[in-house]
Amino acid sequence: MYELRKLLDRFWVTREGDPALYFELKRAQPEYGRFVSEALGWSLIINESVVKLEKTPPRAMPWMGIAGFQDPLDYCLFCAVLLWLADLDDGEQFLLSALTESVEAYLSETRPVDWTRFSDRKALVRVLRYTEQVQLLRAYDGDKEGFAANRSQEVLYENTGLSRNYPVHFGQDVLHCRSPEDFEQLEREGEAAGRGWQRRKRVYQQLALCPALYWSETDRSDYDYIKNQSRGVAANLEAFLGGELQLHKNGAFLVFGENESCGMAYPDDRVISDAALLLCAQLREQIRDGVYPRGPDDRVAMSRPQFQQELRRFREQYAAGLGQELRKLLPERFCETMTAYLSEWMLLEDCGETIRLCPAVGKWGGAFPDGWQKKTGGQNGSLANE
Repeated sequence: MYELRKLLDRFWVTREGDPALYFELKRAQPEYGRFVSEALGWSLIINESVVKLEKTPPRAMPWMGIAGFQDPLDYCLFCAVLLWLADLDDGEQFLLSALTESVEAYLSETRPVDWTRFSDRKALVRVLRYTEQVQLLRAYDGDKEGFAANRSQEVLYENTGLSRNYPVHFGQDVLHCRSPEDFEQLEREGEAAGRGWQRRKRVYQQLALCPALYWSETDRSDYDYIKNQSRGVAANLEAFLGGELQLHKNGAFLVFGENESCGMAYPDDRVISDAALLLCAQLREQIRDGVYPRGPDDRVAMSRPQFQQELRRFREQYAAGLGQELRKLLPERFCETMTAYLSEWMLLEDCGETIRLCPAVGKWGGAFPDGWQKKTGGQNGSLANE
């Protein structure tokens, strides 16, 4: 049951890595395959090696990158590694030095690399770590992390043959695309051409992948679709993902029950997630008291100094319950960390000198039990969701 949820949680499922789940997903494909193609508009790849759901989003967001990558160079190196693996036979072994020579040649005209620079070698180590994690290659002998410190370090790798299944198949010419916005424009052109299924696809994709689906007063097409088709949308989401559709005048959310999750979940069990819940409750109280007025779209605009002041007040009040990692951050770094986290989860929009709180701030919130500071002796409390 809810096999599709297991594909949303993973990049793919390989026969070698998890044979039981691989065959379970393969057997259940007739049950969820139609929903994937007709509602989500995604491609489902099932072959003798892998089951992969190509989860292309309706719009790009910062958190959608590869978590272990830190720089655009990482992505350039990864593309070069994919090109290298594509020329190898399944099971073919190779040395790291052969790979670095080819990667250097692939990128010579677009993003030259210099293996004498520590930053470039460290970037390749991150890429190879991820490549091994998703089972594109295996390391047999040598120090996999050693190349960062010593460019003469050798490692013996083996090509698994899965690299040919890694690239996304867009089904149309994308050679002219140079930015995420270019890919999104392709979708908008399809919708403008009268293909109404594009809107349905966008709505389902947003609900399946993202923390929220918002609309504005000037563009309410998504709201109109969900409102008119709410029963069908809710039934499909419950049947295939097990979540509950919650519809408000300013946004829609796919919410799961206690101890259930799908993909990346908020709130999770990290302290920063608890902190975000507490901050939402504080901000909601300020909004209710009229300190910060709501706009027509239920978003709340604040100046950056105002938001930083709220974070300082929040930190002073809950310092004992924030955990050592957040407590030891300098005030400026604490503000940056919290702002980035809230932005990733669509709780706010960072617009430079203006911070816009999103409707989800009014939906999520948390509080420590009464007397938590006394009971914990100033240590971390146990957070209770509101």
